Amino acid sequence: MRRADRAHDLGTRPLSPAPHPAPRGALGVAPAPVGGIDLALPGAGIRLAATRWPGTGTPGSGTPGSGTSGSGTPGSGTPVVLLHGLASQRRFWNLVVPHLVGASHGGLPVLALDQRGHGDSERPAGGYDASTVAADLATAMDALGWSRAVVVGHSWGGMVAATFAAEHPERTLAVVAIDGGFSSPPAGFDRETARRRLEPPRIAAPPEELVAMLSARSPAGEWTDELAAAVLPIFATGDDGLARARLPFENHMQIVDTLLDYNAPEVLSRVRAPLWLVSCDQLDPDGEWSAAKAAALDALRGRLARPRVLRWAGAVHDVPLQWPDLVAGLVRAAVADAGRDEGT
Repeated sequence: MRRADRAHDLGTRPLSPAPHPAPRGALGVAPAPVGGIDLALPGAGIRLAATRWPGTGTPGSGTPGSGTSGSGTPGSGTPVVLLHGLASQRRFWNLVVPHLVGASHGGLPVLALDQRGHGDSERPAGGYDASTVAADLATAMDALGWSRAVVVGHSWGGMVAATFAAEHPERTLAVVAIDGGFSSPPAGFDRETARRRLEPPRIAAPPEELVAMLSARSPAGEWTDELAAAVLPIFATGDDGLARARLPFENHMQIVDTLLDYNAPEVLSRVRAPLWLVSCDQLDPDGEWSAAKAAALDALRGRLARPRVLRWAGAVHDVPLQWPDLVAGLVRAAVADAGRDEGT
């Protein structure tokens, strides 16, 4: 296993102290794109932060049992939930959302959630196992009046989406797991070695230096204001003027333990909804990592009820930042597929 290639993965590069303290608080704070509404929702005993786009829908676009009418009025259409990966936050999906909620793209109702411990959500000491995090989503959907949704997860979010589908099948129209949720550690792996490899870098950097490093690693090839608004809220500036990850180290490692305990074949074999699995395969990949993902997908053949397996050559791990229109097209295809399935 290795640390995934992320726009915000800075490794262990040395960082110099800040010459002047910066304002305290989350970096890159900006309004949600295309009219999104920020709100608080209940989770399983905690408060979660979220952004909601009510959707405009098109006549006949509602999905039976989804709590939507398909009348072409605000709030109609098939609901979509977007779940970010480990150490990220809901603004990660900023570049994808315009391709889902715009009238020309079907005007889907969308919810992007800060999962527990992340972003603006509460940071409890525990509850980072997959079942509890999936229960957070079920509770949040209850508060919105959504009976079912297409659940999209990136990286660790893919594992949460798959767990939600396995444990809440009546609430899942489809699952889209992007470069996560379909693999487990190999048999006989050394847990302590894996934990050390997956420890996050303990960044403490002047904000301007952090931004310079992130912009040099942009997965889209160009650092834009939109990309900054999607990535920078991962970090916050403290009283000392240095930027650090908002997810506490201890909570991060609890989620690493959850990932190391995850049994992908067992969980995915319980999913009855259409299951879209996407592997991001770089053109010059780490051979061991690429082979492990390919082996994981091969091992699932014949064990899944309704798989749709895709391999995207040239895609980095953070593909929603690299190719947001392609990711949105995949989500729209999953929505359409779920609608056809419900209509049969």
